[in-house]
Amino acid sequence: MTNLVGKPPAEIQRELAPYCDRPFRSRQVAHWIVQRHATSFDEMTNLPADLRRRLQRLFTIHDPELVESTASGDGARKFLFALDDGASVEGVAMPEDRKLTLCLSSQAGCALGCRFCVTGVLGAGRNLRPDEIVGQYRVMLQVSGGDSERVNIVFMGMGEPLLNTDHLGTALDVLGERVSPKRITVSTAGILPGIRWLAARERRPKLAISLNAPDQERRAEIMPISRRYPLDELMREVRSFPLERGRRVTFEYVLIRGFNDAAADASLLVRLLAGIPSKVNVIPLNEDPDHLAGWRPPEPETVDRFGRALAEAGLTVTVRWSRGRDVAAACGQLKGRRLRDVSIAPTHAGPS
Repeated sequence: MTNLVGKPPAEIQRELAPYCDRPFRSRQVAHWIVQRHATSFDEMTNLPADLRRRLQRLFTIHDPELVESTASGDGARKFLFALDDGASVEGVAMPEDRKLTLCLSSQAGCALGCRFCVTGVLGAGRNLRPDEIVGQYRVMLQVSGGDSERVNIVFMGMGEPLLNTDHLGTALDVLGERVSPKRITVSTAGILPGIRWLAARERRPKLAISLNAPDQERRAEIMPISRRYPLDELMREVRSFPLERGRRVTFEYVLIRGFNDAAADASLLVRLLAGIPSKVNVIPLNEDPDHLAGWRPPEPETVDRFGRALAEAGLTVTVRWSRGRDVAAACGQLKGRRLRDVSIAPTHAGPS
């Protein structure tokens, strides 16, 4: 049966038109699914009962299966979703004040192999379909009790979003029906064709660049994609990216002890970003002895000194101590703990 989750309203209406006696009925169904996040036709009480039964025989409203939901002591919650083909992905919900940030995955794995990221170390997976992307949002919003009017969405979960532009584009269209594009951020390791695709969209989300080193040599060492799309080419593309009034490009910079955390590195980063309306998220590395052996975060005073150097040079800086670390929901750790548990006790772990 055709799954109606992840389809834009116009497409839902086209799918349903042959089975509805009046055009407004298909519009009602689209509203229930896209705007009100209905999970069954039974919820659609303004539709005739016989129409609901007919549609239920022909179509499905299906989200990824929620396998596990784990709360962190800091309020973040990690979600493990099982997909129909046995793959699994993770998402994170992070409440703050009256807002809720949902971190979505775009692929079941990642082929880029960034050395500081557990998902990258674990290897490639397939692209997620629009229903699998939008379904993460629907489930996490429902479980978290959030209001879509106060939700921020970040594509910073598993996978490289801009290697999945066809499905990401549809998902952005659907999510944009309830969440303003200015509250949606797409993070990329620097896929230049994907950045151009994003720039050409009529309704653009915010752009975030996973940078992590101030020069090409070190960036290529920890982010192999930089060999294909070098740093100077990436920065030229970012400088030409169209920014709406008041928007900035976010640069994510994972601090690794003894690698990219020196005062000289802060100076190089300031020069690299000169003239770009930007915000820098400084993120101390999240340790993982199984997958990131030998890599450590800097001492807190080094992190603070690095952030202050950027701020004193005029950059907008946030030092982001990642949330959800006690449930492996922090940046770069998605899926790692679950797979590690599988290797220790495979007969008791769930989907992996």
